[in-house]
Amino acid sequence: MAFRLFRLRVALLGGGFRGSFGRAFRTTLRSLILAAAAVLLAIAPRMLLDDAHERSVVDLIIGTAILLGAFLVPFFENRRMLEPRQFAQYPARPGAIAAALLASTVATWPCFLLVIWLATLGVARPEWHDAAGVLVLAFVLAALLAVTGARVTSLLSRLLAGQRFAGALRTAGVVLVVAALPLAVFAGATVMAPGGFETADRVAERLAWTPFGAPFAAVQAAAAGDTDAAGGYLAVLAGAIVLLLVIWFPTVAASNQRIERPLSPGVARSGLGWFERFSARPAQVIAARQLTYWARDPRYRVALFAIPLAPVFMLLAFWVAGAPLTALALVPLPVMLLLLGWSQHNDIAMDSTAIWEHVASGTRGRSDRAGRLAPVLMIGLPLAVIGSSVTVTIVGDWRILPAVIGMNVGVLLVACAVSCIFSVLTPYPATRPGDSPFVQPQGAGNGSGLAQTLAMVLALALAVPPVWFAVSAVVEVEFAANLWALGFGIGYGLVVLVLGVLIGGWLFDRSGPELIAVTQVFD
Repeated sequence: MAFRLFRLRVALLGGGFRGSFGRAFRTTLRSLILAAAAVLLAIAPRMLLDDAHERSVVDLIIGTAILLGAFLVPFFENRRMLEPRQFAQYPARPGAIAAALLASTVATWPCFLLVIWLATLGVARPEWHDAAGVLVLAFVLAALLAVTGARVTSLLSRLLAGQRFAGALRTAGVVLVVAALPLAVFAGATVMAPGGFETADRVAERLAWTPFGAPFAAVQAAAAGDTDAAGGYLAVLAGAIVLLLVIWFPTVAASNQRIERPLSPGVARSGLGWFERFSARPAQVIAARQLTYWARDPRYRVALFAIPLAPVFMLLAFWVAGAPLTALALVPLPVMLLLLGWSQHNDIAMDSTAIWEHVASGTRGRSDRAGRLAPVLMIGLPLAVIGSSVTVTIVGDWRILPAVIGMNVGVLLVACAVSCIFSVLTPYPATRPGDSPFVQPQGAGNGSGLAQTLAMVLALALAVPPVWFAVSAVVEVEFAANLWALGFGIGYGLVVLVLGVLIGGWLFDRSGPELIAVTQVFD
């Protein structure tokens, strides 16, 4: 069984090189680039750091992150992994299937890249060569931990989420990656700051006793002559592998005996773009349609590209006036998020050709309002989190990160809430679907100007509380004040957003026929 699965793995690997010359060339180039990146990741600490202790700390932190990634990524993205259920119809015991899948996983590109990185790491660290035996044992166990962990988390993901919720699980993984980016930036900035390696050293000491940091800590301890500590680290690593194996074999047996609830044969499962990633509920379907619009309709893209221009002109004006750079760094992101949320204040007119479907089908107004927020939130929330880390890096004080995140998220949610109401309350003519986004529609006079002004004024007024608490926390830097600004900004924004969706939905339910009449006049 293991040999046959190994041959299947090799055939799957070679499939990328078959076909046209262009496909084979792209596969080869991608493989070489990934292999070069793995080698560079192993030798970069030695090239950048001369101190052996600092290099060992960086190696342990990087190694922990890589093994943890090998453990977590398959839980959220496992479409390309073989699963035990695919072999349930063959005359093989669950134990044989489990062992064969585990053994054949070594013939995969991620495993090859991991082996290249570990081998390069061992060769590029001459201070570890005196502990060659522990080095080989620790790295073999590290590779086994990565392989076993990937198999277990992938199978658990399929059992818990199944095919129905695989798209939602991948979306959750992307959100977690975005949320972790500020932490990565913060960690890098902390290490590079004066005295940063003391903090990194304390973190490495704690990571060393986790299964993900244990193999590297064992090699470093053995190279330093501390065989007892090295044995303890290896025991932690071996114990984690045994635990994963104990989970793996019974889970494979359960997977082969469990029948997943089948999907309706009339439901398309591929080729539908965003509709594959959302469930068949009104708000989610509207969200998928809006995301499709934003990806294909030039009217939305032009508005999106224009949003970063306003903060640039504001910064130039303030810079000419002599404002300090650290203060100016706090301005662009909330302005962009405010404009991003405010840009949806006329989305019903932009989507006028689909309003009749919502009214005719009896779609609740709150579902329409909530679904239309998907593109703005999927762009704005990652922008708020990542942009806040960039902002505090420019300011030079990471203690204010919670307050800045709370302010930016609060401003975005408040602007979205105002748009939910005004797009129903005061729709005005917009560029029709299929027309050039630069065509000015007829009738866009005082009505459009009044609607835009009122929406912006109300958004600015509602954004004052989170901005006030955030600015207060930035001026007087205190831990409690920053946490309060973070919690208040997010909580206040969520409350206002929910109220905006409910009020906008109520207005939509009451004025559905009138909205159809108005939007048909626009068309």
